[in-house]
Amino acid sequence: MMSMRWRRRGFAVLVAASAAGLFWLMTRTLSTSGPDPLGIAMLGLFALTLPWTAIGFWNAVIGFLLMQFSRDPVSVVAPGLQHGEADDQIVSSTALLICIRNEDTQLIRRNLEWMLDALVATGQAQCFHLYMLSDSNQPEIAAAEVQAAAALSQRFGSALEITYRRREHSEGFKAGNLREFCMRWGQAHSFAIVLDADSLMTPQSMLRLVRVMQRCPQIGILQTLVTGLPSASPFARIFQFGMRLGMRSYTLGSAFWQGDCGPYWGHNAILRLAPFIAHCELPMLRGSPPLGGHILSHDQVEAVLMRRAGFEVRVLPIEEGSWEENPPTLPEFIRRDLRWCQGNMQYFRLLGLPGLLPVSR
Repeated sequence: MMSMRWRRRGFAVLVAASAAGLFWLMTRTLSTSGPDPLGIAMLGLFALTLPWTAIGFWNAVIGFLLMQFSRDPVSVVAPGLQHGEADDQIVSSTALLICIRNEDTQLIRRNLEWMLDALVATGQAQCFHLYMLSDSNQPEIAAAEVQAAAALSQRFGSALEITYRRREHSEGFKAGNLREFCMRWGQAHSFAIVLDADSLMTPQSMLRLVRVMQRCPQIGILQTLVTGLPSASPFARIFQFGMRLGMRSYTLGSAFWQGDCGPYWGHNAILRLAPFIAHCELPMLRGSPPLGGHILSHDQVEAVLMRRAGFEVRVLPIEEGSWEENPPTLPEFIRRDLRWCQGNMQYFRLLGLPGLLPVSR
């Protein structure tokens, strides 16, 4: 089988060649009557986004080829992840972490009841502990969260432990919320499955993650392939249509060359807590926002810190049992993208971190 080094070199050649060809074509297109300021500006913006376009294209092409011509694409891009056998006994303690901030409490309670009911039905719920980690600062929402946590505790009783904690000051945002959990309760668990307020996972998906982590001690973070929940919003349905057509091939293609330096998207993923606590504390950036202060897009930074510590970060490209809600409107989508953009811009300040692998950097 082709080594990861040659996969990465081949992928880099494909991306560089296609980007150079497209840049040449755009240059010819914009300079038919000689260079002008507008054409130069357009060419500069085109060149700025071109690497991402070329990477996305080749990710999708490689993933599509794997889906068409490989009997087991998952074993090609992530050998060993298929070892999460259904009959493996769960012997590790896993924390379920749901991070919330001024969310729809009724929706959260409904989702949690569905997940926990199904988890209890598997007979494995005693190996899990749900933590509701709140950063809510609106008193009426905080009161509703307390009621929801009490109702869940009463409903599930001794079948599954539930802990609710609300921070008075939301320092560090979601990453700070998780870091406080790690300091208070992290030593009590082997793994943690991180959920967002809009996350939904089947117990089969959760148990698969735990079983893979038990069998593969070299993996520090294992990310599921997240798909969109059904929605009544026309915008969200169009967005989800594109995701369902292309997300698996894109993820397979990226995993083909990223390998053990894979992505972590901050939710619907499992963490090995001991190395996460020891090695993945985020640095505070010098200066003030938007580029200074707390890191907003914490997930990818935690992934490269985990890889730097010698643990693999993998994605499990199986399209079942892991969902999230998508933005219902274009303004909400743009708001989310702008937040991600600010977090990604902070990465320029982190490129010099010592010890990162080239792919991570």
